[in-house]
Amino acid sequence: MIKKLKNINFLTSNSTYSQLFRTYIVGAINLVFGLGITYLFQFYVFFAIQVPLRTYLTNIFAFSIGVVLSYFLSRKIIFKLSINDGGMKEFIKFVVTNLINLIVPLFIWFLIDLIRPSIQSNEIQFLIATILIHGFILPIKYVIYKLFVFKDSLNS
Repeated sequence: MIKKLKNINFLTSNSTYSQLFRTYIVGAINLVFGLGITYLFQFYVFFAIQVPLRTYLTNIFAFSIGVVLSYFLSRKIIFKLSINDGGMKEFIKFVVTNLINLIVPLFIWFLIDLIRPSIQSNEIQFLIATILIHGFILPIKYVIYKLFVFKDSLNS
């Protein structure tokens, strides 16, 4: 199965469309991983903390863990770069860029708390809202990765 996937030109080429498609693949992997961690923090680890503080803490901890995984997956899968290269400067740019993934959802959750706070307490609604929020952020992150974060590695 994996061998057949490697033979699909669209998945293996370095065109912008292929990279953007792989961004969604990495995003899906990150999302599943992130949803698992988010769910654990929101409903088990921080269960004794009141909403909305619980949601804010959950997003911060899930972000911190997920950004490391995302960095390596982005290098390897999206841009086909070695996991071992890149350096601290690139990683710091990646973390700063991924603050979008922390700040925008926190702001949206703040608005949700003002409009309909019950979404944060309902497990299914919480997961659906999280998926939608992060799905809209992915294309923006891809452009920033390509033009700012991995620019030097891609040009060498």
